Amino acid sequence: MGEKIILMLVPEDISKKLSSRLLGLGNKLLSYFPHVEIDLKRTDIEMRADEYMATSFINASFMSIFFGFLMIFLFIAKEKAIFQSIVLGTAIGIGIFIMLFMIFMRYPDILASKKAQNIDKDLVFALKDLSLQISAGVGLYDAFISVASGQYKETSIEFKKVVQAINSGKPMVDAIEEMAINTKSEYLKRTSWQIVNTLKSGSSLKKTLRRIIEDLNIEQKSKIMNYSRELNLWSLLYMLFAVAVPSIGSTMLVILSSFAGFGITRGMFIVFIIICFIIQYILIGLVKSRRPITNI
Repeated sequence: MGEKIILMLVPEDISKKLSSRLLGLGNKLLSYFPHVEIDLKRTDIEMRADEYMATSFINASFMSIFFGFLMIFLFIAKEKAIFQSIVLGTAIGIGIFIMLFMIFMRYPDILASKKAQNIDKDLVFALKDLSLQISAGVGLYDAFISVASGQYKETSIEFKKVVQAINSGKPMVDAIEEMAINTKSEYLKRTSWQIVNTLKSGSSLKKTLRRIIEDLNIEQKSKIMNYSRELNLWSLLYMLFAVAVPSIGSTMLVILSSFAGFGITRGMFIVFIIICFIIQYILIGLVKSRRPITNI
């Protein structure tokens, strides 16, 4: 299957057997989620779109049925009425099915975005290698082989796909266009189309690669500068919830408890501190998610 899919608890061999009988349902579901087919091509999940839809439906159904029955038995054990237990358990099961199925629909896009970030991280180095090969008089196909066999991780994998497509008889321009279509990396997409346009127009590939590298470096430096400006605001918010709010807030709680008669308990004070820690954790996650992925 290539990339392992989270929350797919039904064994792979069983899922494949069941999904092969539900491909019609998979195709019908695919008409409501057409983006899944595109997203799957941009990941390493080795499944057809209809097969993925059927497998997602099977796993979401299995989990919803399991937890639905579990909740029914728990409600009956709590001495609730059988009809009420069945209704509540069914409602919970349906909710779990919807939640899991929507996660499965989003998962290929999440994987594609993660893969695009890894590509962006090494792309400039790969392009410098490509430019060096072209400048030395090496042909574009051989230069692609050099990058494909290099240590550029996801970027090398994408170039290796181009080499394999060319070896299978596909024209080089078509293979590079396919790389542009099947990636979510805006940098790689832009680079691929510029190489394609250069090959079609007969322009200097050496100059094109040099210009692409310069543009990518400028854009990455701009992202770093924008992030450094945002970091001032995030630092202020973090200091606010890490220092000011806990100290001032705890002092106010003590004062209210002592003089205003609000009856602030130890549990409420602990909950307040926990909330502050949770907000700090969320802010750290936001700062990390906003950090640009660059090679500079």
